[in-house]
Amino acid sequence: MESWFPLALLAGLTSAANVYASKLLVTGRLNPILVGGWVHVLGGLICLPGLPLIRLELPSSPLLWLGVLGMGAIYVLGNLWYFSALAQTPLSEIDFYLRTSSLWTFLGGLIILSEPLGWGAVVGAGLILASVFSLSQQNQLGKFSRAQLLALGAALAFGAGNLVDKALSPHFDALSYTLLNQLLTGLGMLAVARAFLPQLRAAQLWGWGAWLVALTFALTQTLLVLAYQADGAAGQVILVAQARLLLLVGIGVLVLGERERLSRKLIAALLMLAGIFTLYQT
Repeated sequence: MESWFPLALLAGLTSAANVYASKLLVTGRLNPILVGGWVHVLGGLICLPGLPLIRLELPSSPLLWLGVLGMGAIYVLGNLWYFSALAQTPLSEIDFYLRTSSLWTFLGGLIILSEPLGWGAVVGAGLILASVFSLSQQNQLGKFSRAQLLALGAALAFGAGNLVDKALSPHFDALSYTLLNQLLTGLGMLAVARAFLPQLRAAQLWGWGAWLVALTFALTQTLLVLAYQADGAAGQVILVAQARLLLLVGIGVLVLGERERLSRKLIAALLMLAGIFTLYQT
């Protein structure tokens, strides 16, 4: 077994826990962008106690730090769209739109890294798109709601983020990179939400749910960076992390009772997994 594989699998599991906990957290009255920004800040704070225990590896190149700022901007944009969509989309459906990030990661590698294009890539891309279109607005295949479009936009940003993470990960230790990722994302989102101190005193932002989201955000990011540093290609790592799709669909249907369009969800799940598998077999 490749050393990156268990790291990527654990990242998928912690990511599933993160999406579930985030869904529960954004069902309150608070602005979901405020919630998303704050839990990312908490994720950064969770990393701080571990810094004295490691040997920090921070690059001196201005170009790399420019890349870090770009990474922050990408994740701010992606999470703005993601938390807005999450508040309006059933848990059993949200990940179908988010998993299109695999397609964008693959295409980014194709364009940026000049990887060869085979028939499998075309088939895989087609299956992923068929999965997403099958879950567009009820009785209107191919027409998407505003929340669905936000989730698709978030997936595009996260796909770009995967490529940036892979490029920057050799130049940082996993913990400090996660710290930077979480703080830049969180502070950027809070700035967009125009968060003020009284708003941050809300009990919902300090409860166990917020800390669970923050912890799983930090764990997922750290595990992904470690998987990249263990020579996992961006496409390989993201493929294994797709295990969360089935978990989230199952939790949404069985735990939250989201049984609307159940047959369509099952078909979409099969199409999505088949597409991702085909995509990364090429």
